[in-house]
Amino acid sequence: MLQEHFYYLIIDIACLFFPFLFSFHPSIRFYKEWKAIFKALFLTALVFIVWDEWFTKMDVWSFNPRYTTGVYLGHLPIEEIIFFLFIPYCLMFMYHCSARYFKNFVESDRNIRYASAIVAAIILVVGLINIHKWYTGFTFIVTGILLAILTLIPYGKRINWNRFWIIYAFGLIPFFIVNGLLTSIPIVLYNNYENLSIRLITIPVEDTVYNLLLFLCNVSLYEWFRKKIKA
Repeated sequence: MLQEHFYYLIIDIACLFFPFLFSFHPSIRFYKEWKAIFKALFLTALVFIVWDEWFTKMDVWSFNPRYTTGVYLGHLPIEEIIFFLFIPYCLMFMYHCSARYFKNFVESDRNIRYASAIVAAIILVVGLINIHKWYTGFTFIVTGILLAILTLIPYGKRINWNRFWIIYAFGLIPFFIVNGLLTSIPIVLYNNYENLSIRLITIPVEDTVYNLLLFLCNVSLYEWFRKKIKA
């Protein structure tokens, strides 16, 4: 019988397995982007791990020791640290594949960037209204500000926003599977006083914005490092 303490670790590994395996496919060759990818992954992970540690100490969320191996870094199980590397790798793999297999993706134009800025404004307003709730307020405000900045400054043109939003939307499919497992088993436990208490089945609605921020940070840093490496 499978030991319950390995559940979170198995979910992490299962997410990475196929994207990592197909990274070496001759028509994909994602491994050639690893230098830029790993820089983006590790830098983003560092920020999110510090944030995660802070919120865990504040009891915004917690982790069920029944489903983790018992190896911790601070207040975080090692599986949570791995999560911030494996999950973004999968998202960036999809982002990379979209460029190779969907040649009809046009470069971002003003309309999609302005639409993204409107989305940023809506997210920011929701965050400000709920600033008294740590998960909702902090996540929405940070995401709204960063999204607005990247869509309005010249650097944002490096990101193909058409691909970004399509991959984000498509990525919600595995997102609901993975987060559904984490919140239904449950492995991750949320303090509902610090969120809107709105669940998409068992997933807090804030997780969709959190996932957007995680993807946004990795894509923007990846495009930055990729250009620097090629230069």
